[in-house]
Amino acid sequence: MKTCKIAIADPSVIVLSGLSALLRDLPEYEVVLQSDDMHTVMTRLRIFRPDVLIINPSMIDYSKRRMVRSLFEDLPDLRVVALVSSFFDNQMLRQFQGVVEITDDLQRIKSTLNQVVAQLNAEDSDMDSSVLSDREKDVLICLAKGMKNNEIADSLNISTYTVITHRKNIVRKTGIKSVSALTVYAILNNLLEQKDII
Repeated sequence: MKTCKIAIADPSVIVLSGLSALLRDLPEYEVVLQSDDMHTVMTRLRIFRPDVLIINPSMIDYSKRRMVRSLFEDLPDLRVVALVSSFFDNQMLRQFQGVVEITDDLQRIKSTLNQVVAQLNAEDSDMDSSVLSDREKDVLICLAKGMKNNEIADSLNISTYTVITHRKNIVRKTGIKSVSALTVYAILNNLLEQKDII
């Protein structure tokens, strides 16, 4: 079994040390980076290339909190999990692939990380397939109906980043880049009827 490399970013040294200690006791995870400084995190992510970044959203500049994935666009395989110790609105938290609460016990943290890693592994195995997954079909139907990425994310209760990933996979698997051609593809493959299109 492959070890999952974890980076942790939180302004509290106590939280950093505690979460790192918990994860170091689990053989499936390796903490490769922990920092209380965002500049250090951004610099070292490119060096250590972790699979998952667990980050307190308060470390992200307020003006950039609505576009979290754009901060890490040069690290497409990185999964970003929010480490929540205070209130953040749900719309902002949807940008993350998972959420760990400061009050979560070890079992819950492990469960959240396992789900994030399973999603990463599923996406890797989907890359080999040319058949659209059920979720990709859902995204394609929403696209054909004229919905924007954020509307699709809200409708399917997934992050905007996940919508973008599904869109890339749809284009790769179908070889079709334009929304209008994808709409025709959806109709021809009986994913929706012409009357459903706005």
